[in-house]
Amino acid sequence: MPLRPMEETYTYDALVQYLYHELSAQEVVEMTGSLEEDVEMLAVFQSLAAAKAEFPKVQFMPSSGTINNILRHSAQSMLEVQS
Repeated sequence: MPLRPMEETYTYDALVQYLYHELSAQEVVEMTGSLEEDVEMLAVFQSLAAAKAEFPKVQFMPSSGTINNILRHSAQSMLEVQS
């Protein structure tokens, strides 16, 4: 799949943005059309989607201390703004 480097990077970045729903409505329409017309691009997108599906489903839970520090900082900042 030899593409020009700039085009390849642009396309790859745009496909990742499409995969993560980070494109504007107009860009989604354009990308959807491109994927319908270009089987090589569709294959790359399907590969990216398959790789994303393999990512572990990680959930992060901050400690109570961390949450309390954030809340304390937020309260202190609000007091400073009101002063």
